[in-house]
Amino acid sequence: MEYMEGMTITRDARPGVPRKKVGILGGTFNPPHSGHIDMAERVEREFALDEVYLMPCGNPPHKTDNLAPKEMRLAMTRLCVSQSRSVRILDIEVKRKGYSYTADTMCGLKEKNPDTDYYFIIGADTVFELCSWHEFEKLLASTRFICVRRQSHDLIKLTAEIARLKWEYGAQIFLSEYTGLFVSSSYIRKRVSDGRSIEGLVPKSVEEYIIANGLYRKP
Repeated sequence: MEYMEGMTITRDARPGVPRKKVGILGGTFNPPHSGHIDMAERVEREFALDEVYLMPCGNPPHKTDNLAPKEMRLAMTRLCVSQSRSVRILDIEVKRKGYSYTADTMCGLKEKNPDTDYYFIIGADTVFELCSWHEFEKLLASTRFICVRRQSHDLIKLTAEIARLKWEYGAQIFLSEYTGLFVSSSYIRKRVSDGRSIEGLVPKSVEEYIIANGLYRKP
């Protein structure tokens, strides 16, 4: 089931009721690709999550080159998720007016679902950027994180930064054993812009959507 407008996963927080573990992989998904789905599914299994969602942002406060309209990014993410048996979509940021701030989203979800533990899935580079995020202290206090790294990342520096965030802000950041696929949205956009194939990098339905709507082509 997808999260549709007006729907929540609210349950009463009662003693003895097992806490639900929900993973959320947020991003612009410009476009979503096979690596996103693989990451979500691997993390779901590794951390025994009950549910995992892709959450496209609506209007990111930072500038993003060649950003497709949020409705199109949501549509592509729906197509991408349709290839998975377990990954779902959380569309609240796309439907929100104004800028999308992760702190607002995660705190809002926690308030509506007090018996759910949320795990926000991030890449290793993001760990070093968390303190620049909007109301990051509130975010670190309300949300657990799962960090996915690439083999090229410096593990010593990464673990040191995770320890610092835990010491200074009480952050809970769990390091995944999964090291990801070597594919990125920027690489896909570059290939489309150069007129090259993206077969195998995104689901066929996403590839067809990009072509049909003329996304990421050179002006």
